[in-house]
Amino acid sequence: MSNQAAVLKEAKANLTIEERPIPKPGPSDVVVKNHALATNPVDWKMQQFGHLIEKYPAVLGSDVSGVVDAVGSDVKHFQKGDRVTGFADMLISKDSQNGAFQQYSLVKDCALAKIPDFMSFEEGSILPMSVATSAVGIFLSMEIPRPPAKHQGGFLVWGASSSVGTAAVQIAASLGYTVYGVCSPRHSAMVKKLGAHETFDYNSSSVVKDITQSLKASNQQAVVAYDAIVEHGSAPKCAEILEAFGGGKLCLTLPYPEDARKPAGVEISQTFAAKICIDKEFGHWLFNEWLAKSLEEKTFVPSPGIEAIDGGIQSVQKALDIHAKGLSGKKLVITL
Repeated sequence: MSNQAAVLKEAKANLTIEERPIPKPGPSDVVVKNHALATNPVDWKMQQFGHLIEKYPAVLGSDVSGVVDAVGSDVKHFQKGDRVTGFADMLISKDSQNGAFQQYSLVKDCALAKIPDFMSFEEGSILPMSVATSAVGIFLSMEIPRPPAKHQGGFLVWGASSSVGTAAVQIAASLGYTVYGVCSPRHSAMVKKLGAHETFDYNSSSVVKDITQSLKASNQQAVVAYDAIVEHGSAPKCAEILEAFGGGKLCLTLPYPEDARKPAGVEISQTFAAKICIDKEFGHWLFNEWLAKSLEEKTFVPSPGIEAIDGGIQSVQKALDIHAKGLSGKKLVITL
């Protein structure tokens, strides 16, 4: 058997297709034979700017879905043949065996969830990064209690139509929050279908005022905010909204702008998806238990929409080029 991989040989180079050994699992590892891969904005940024890459050649990518091919000696929750989705943790391991952009990836058992038979591998592939990034921010960074705990108040998601934003909307709604989404008007219906009470146009010059007035009109006594994009001044705008309610928690996917004002009473934190592979207890709960159960019960659904990129492993570079030009309300997926 062979393991074709899209390899980044050096900084800023285009990906090249090479044969690599099929990984062998360590005690808590699972080898996944990938049937579908998804790309993320961080992938092209790593390629172009060398972020988080310590050595070359490197195999990038985080989102895989396929069938379990082999398991390590300590793995109890998975067995050969299981249909799964998983977060490939090359971001922290720096090991190309853990990269997604290949036919076989090594995935930690704490970053893997079974997917139901009614779900396609393509749908499964768009889950790992978005679920991990949103859930780490909500449950670890902002320390919001896990279910079955229920919560009241307003939950603002800026970038609500992005892959991370749609996951945050669903999680927040499932926890009992009244969700307010900020997105493009063309994605408003999708965001509301996923659980948002109301949506706002991020391009509007009065968006901060509009959101604040809506929250106050709904008598929201507590507000938390999740900024899934951190672009075009979104983080300070979220902070300004929280300030109107005496402060609150704000989680970001990128650092808060250094030159922006930080209102008193606003607790600012940052999320990092790969923490599910560091805090393994949390990873096991989130992926092995919560996500698998939520997918089976259809209380969490893959989102946003999928844009298929034809060509198999050879088309990963094409997908990264599309990301670099900008992508909205979709997730790029490659079928192997």
